[in-house]
Amino acid sequence: MPIFNRSKKSVQTTLQLVFFFLIVTSFLAYISYFVYSESKKIQIQAFETLSRDAQNASAFMDEEIKSVSTVMQNIAYSNLIMDRFIGFKNNFSHNSENYTATQNIKILTDLLTSIIGPSKPVDQIYLYSLDEGYIGVGLDTGVSGNVSIKDKPWYDSLINSNSNKLIFCSEEPGLKKYFTYQEGSYFLSVCSIYQSSYYNPLGVIEVKHSMSSLISRLRKIDTGTYNEKVYLFDQRGNNIYDFSHDGMGTKYYDFLSDYEKQLEDNGDTPLQLSFDDNTHLFVTRSPYSGFTTIIAADNHDLYKPIMDYIKANLFIFMIFVIVILFLSYVVSRIITTPLMKMYSNIANLHTDEESLLTESLDEVNTDIIELDTLYSAVVKMHEKTKTSMKREIALNNQRLQSQILALQSQMNPHFLYNSLATISAMADEGMNEEVTRMCQTISRILRYISSDKDPLVSIEEDVTHARDYLECMKMRYGDNLIYEIDLPPEMSKIKIPKLCLQLIVENSIKFATKSVKPPWRIKMSGVMTGIYWEISVKDNGTGFSTEDLKEINEKIDSINETDLLPDLEINGMGLMNIYIRFKTLYHGKHIFRISNNAEGGALVTIGGEFDANA
Repeated sequence: MPIFNRSKKSVQTTLQLVFFFLIVTSFLAYISYFVYSESKKIQIQAFETLSRDAQNASAFMDEEIKSVSTVMQNIAYSNLIMDRFIGFKNNFSHNSENYTATQNIKILTDLLTSIIGPSKPVDQIYLYSLDEGYIGVGLDTGVSGNVSIKDKPWYDSLINSNSNKLIFCSEEPGLKKYFTYQEGSYFLSVCSIYQSSYYNPLGVIEVKHSMSSLISRLRKIDTGTYNEKVYLFDQRGNNIYDFSHDGMGTKYYDFLSDYEKQLEDNGDTPLQLSFDDNTHLFVTRSPYSGFTTIIAADNHDLYKPIMDYIKANLFIFMIFVIVILFLSYVVSRIITTPLMKMYSNIANLHTDEESLLTESLDEVNTDIIELDTLYSAVVKMHEKTKTSMKREIALNNQRLQSQILALQSQMNPHFLYNSLATISAMADEGMNEEVTRMCQTISRILRYISSDKDPLVSIEEDVTHARDYLECMKMRYGDNLIYEIDLPPEMSKIKIPKLCLQLIVENSIKFATKSVKPPWRIKMSGVMTGIYWEISVKDNGTGFSTEDLKEINEKIDSINETDLLPDLEINGMGLMNIYIRFKTLYHGKHIFRISNNAEGGALVTIGGEFDANA
């Protein structure tokens, strides 16, 4: 037994589903591979873009530092500037303000101004004496003898530096007044100890350049495709650029403490790290300046192009599915239209016996050789089936007629057998007059039995025959047998199988006289409705035993299941004979019940529908 039942589908639906799932599955496999490969490319492109941004940001910073460092080196290696600076120091140390000192300062200022030039690679140059005093050129041009280099916050870091050089970024309140925008207050500074030709310290060179151009370039990265954020840190870990001001830069920088070795090994190649489940870092540390560039990208923004790409392809896929569903329907309909014509003709055939014998299949031209051949074979098979059924029906009718006649012919000796037994008993008792009347009655009965071979007679005729039989029994049993017949006159013309009422009455008398003391009562009554009719015969005997009822019902079930009529002998005649004839002549539209009365005795009911007797 199957675990579950699958619902049946039409050929068109099956083909449509097969085409649909085949094409959609193939396209789904292709688009899945395509989306996967393209998503990987987009991811690689995103990572390469952010890595390149990290390299560019670091390169921008190095470019600024190199530009400032170049100016510083030009100053450091200029003998003219060195000679004038030594003269500047000596004049300050002797507090000399003569013409020579003034001219020396003017020439030194001109030399420094020429280094800045019209291209302005830097914005400010300071030359500090190790004792006191400085000269400044650029945004802040002037000379001061009241400023000590040792008071500068970066002085100790410079002195302790192994390279005698210091690079830092800071806000310069004294210089920001020369800029109208906020970025102008931040300057990149490169400081170096100013040494003589004999490497004796003369002072300190400080060269400054506004970070406004650098910040402008970094902000273009900050507002990139992936909403990345740029953070810059100097050699000492000071955050020198944090446009977002979200405070995350320091946390990212502290996070790099576990990756110092990898940063050194990578050089200027960005290191890709996952800060947490939501943030990806691209880090590079400049081998030139030691500055660290961190680009942080939120995974949502980082993978957004991939998600947009997937959504676009899903939309395309849904449109494709709708188109394929429609095309599958059209293709399957084109293919199955000839089949549906054949199916429609065959399905319109009624399956009842009469329709199968009269209806024919219409011609169908499918324009397909295989289908036309198949349908032609079906038409021929249908015609052969009609011929076979007609032949079978004719043979069946002959067989049924033979069986009915055989049953009726069995009835004649059966009645004679019982009647002769009754006459013999009456003769033994000396009932001569009764024997004479009984012989006359039997003569009428035999004439009735042999008068016509028609299996159906009217109820009126069969009741007359049953009354003759009851009279015969009345002659034998006298007042011990009491019978009553109460049938509506409207039932008189209804056709029933011949001799069936006499058999039921005979059965009642037989079992009543054996089971109870007289008087024995037999009653025949009839009922008619607008749909069916019934005749019941009951007696006052002990009724059917449980075994008798079971046996009769089993025989009836066997006949209904196999549709075969059993061989009946004289001793087997009776109720089964009646049931078989009703079943045969009424084609299942009959009534046949056997039971017991509530007050005692057997009850046998026969009947049928009116159209069965038309």
